[in-house]
Amino acid sequence: MGSRVAAIPWFSLVATVVMCVGVGLFCGAGFRAAEIVNEGIFKGLFHFYVEWLQSTEIGFFVFGLFMGLFSIFLLTFAFLASFATRGNIYSGVKCIMGGRISAFVFLVLTYVLDCVWIWVTSFVGLAIFLYMMLFSICSVEVQHRTYQYLDTEWEYCLNLSRFGIYRNFTAGMDLNALCDESDLDDFCDYISKSGPQFIIAFVGSFLVVLGLIMYSMELGAKYTKIQSTKEITQYSETFALNDASHPTNFR
Repeated sequence: MGSRVAAIPWFSLVATVVMCVGVGLFCGAGFRAAEIVNEGIFKGLFHFYVEWLQSTEIGFFVFGLFMGLFSIFLLTFAFLASFATRGNIYSGVKCIMGGRISAFVFLVLTYVLDCVWIWVTSFVGLAIFLYMMLFSICSVEVQHRTYQYLDTEWEYCLNLSRFGIYRNFTAGMDLNALCDESDLDDFCDYISKSGPQFIIAFVGSFLVVLGLIMYSMELGAKYTKIQSTKEITQYSETFALNDASHPTNFR
């Protein structure tokens, strides 16, 4: 029982759980947030479609599948390079060289993916910042204005050009803004729904970054331990050879 417990790479197992949970949160919440923004706000209210957001929705599934498979590969390698099995698998010179190359390749890929996910986390953080600005606009300029000017004519308009988003001028500048009270209420409702999704996606991406950092630490340790396996194997073979050459006589 103790040997079986020792064969489990607990650090890599925890990193796998952290990364899988993070990928699940990021992909699920990110897909929902992109769907609300693209289908609800741009297509439903402003009547135009953002193609790259549609590609982003598909990319969430592809990226999630890739990260899931990558975490399985890393966990499998961690089991193979654990203390209980490392001496049996990485005993020969070629096996040790293959193990070191595998550890190095996984380490480089983990480092690259970690940099990518740091960039993704920063991008989601910018989305949260934009959500806070839009939520403040809805709270102060839309909802508060509605209660304050119930008996006056509704004249407030929310223009996309305020955020650097410009449509084709042939479509008409009136389609670049929301002036109807019901449309503004729908816009604020979509904003309030997408904000928590962006926050969940940010937490998920942060967990993925944390899991990849844990994997980097573990892969660096495995790379060193596989190299030390070669020295231990050579020492054991030399000791066994000397013991066979000079047997001990017992009476």
